[in-house]
Amino acid sequence: MRRHPPRPASPPCHPHQRPLAPPPPHHPPSPPPLPQTSADEHYWFRRPVEEGGIVWTNKHYPYGSTRGGTLRPHHGVEFDVPYNTPILSVVGGTVVFAGADDVEIVGPELNFYGNVIVIQHDMLWQEQPIYTLYAHLNEVYVRPGQVVAAQAVIGISGATGVADGPHMHFEVRVGANSYENTRNPLLWLYPFPDRGTIAGRVIFPDGTLAENAPISIRRLDGGIAPPTSTTSYVGTTIKGDERWQENFVMDDIYAGYYEVTVRDGTTKFSQEVWVYPYQTSFVEIVIER
Repeated sequence: MRRHPPRPASPPCHPHQRPLAPPPPHHPPSPPPLPQTSADEHYWFRRPVEEGGIVWTNKHYPYGSTRGGTLRPHHGVEFDVPYNTPILSVVGGTVVFAGADDVEIVGPELNFYGNVIVIQHDMLWQEQPIYTLYAHLNEVYVRPGQVVAAQAVIGISGATGVADGPHMHFEVRVGANSYENTRNPLLWLYPFPDRGTIAGRVIFPDGTLAENAPISIRRLDGGIAPPTSTTSYVGTTIKGDERWQENFVMDDIYAGYYEVTVRDGTTKFSQEVWVYPYQTSFVEIVIER
C-alpha cells in the first residue's frame, strides 16, 4: 500500500489574518420527481446473451464510431463473448436470413458477417418494420421463415467473416433489412436495474452535427461512477433515431446527477443532467467557435 507523507503542521494565524476557507463542495440540486416515461422510448429488447454471461456491450467500439479512425463506422455494437456462447433472439419474430453471407450481401460486402441471422420482429416503430442482426456466428440453429420466440437460442458465437477474435456483432435495422438502415441498439436494449441512458446531440451553432466529438461524463452527486466516454457518430450511413435524432448514446449509466462534457481543443462545453433508471436522458451541446 502506498504511504502518504506526514501532513505538515498548519501555519500559525497572525493577528488580522484569517485562514483561507476551502472551496465550497459542488452540491447538485435535489433530484426532481421521476418523470413519466417518454413516448420516444422503445426499450423493447432483452439482451442476446443469457443472464450470467457477458450481457454488456463493448465500450471501445460503440455504434457510429471508428475506434480512433482505425475502422469503418460501426453499424452495431459488440458483445465480447467467447466461442460457442449461446446467442438468443432479443424478442419474437420471423427469421428472414440465416447462414453464410457469401452469396447474398447482408453487410457492406460479401463475406463480411460470416454466419449471420436476421430476424424481422412482430412490432412496428413509426409504422416501419424492425429487424435485428446477429453476426460472426460459429453455428446457425434456425432457417429462413422460421418463427422464433423471445430468448430462443438461435446460434452460437464465433469469429466468422471479418472478425478479429470471437464476439457477436448485433444490429438494429428500421424500415428495411439494409446495412444503411441501422439504428443505435443502445436505445433498444432494456437497461440494467438502477441504470439509465444518456443520449444527445453535439452540434455547431448552425445546427450541423459535429462528427467524432469526444464526449465524457462525470458524476456530481458522489455515487458510483465508472469512467465513461464515447464519440459522436461518424459518416453519412450512421443515422439517429427517428424520435431522438441523437448523434451519441452512453448506456449502463447508474442513476444520478452528471456533467456531460465535450472538448474542442482546450475549450470545454458541458451540460448537467439527471439519469433515471430505465429511462433516456437527453442533452444537446453546442460547440461555439
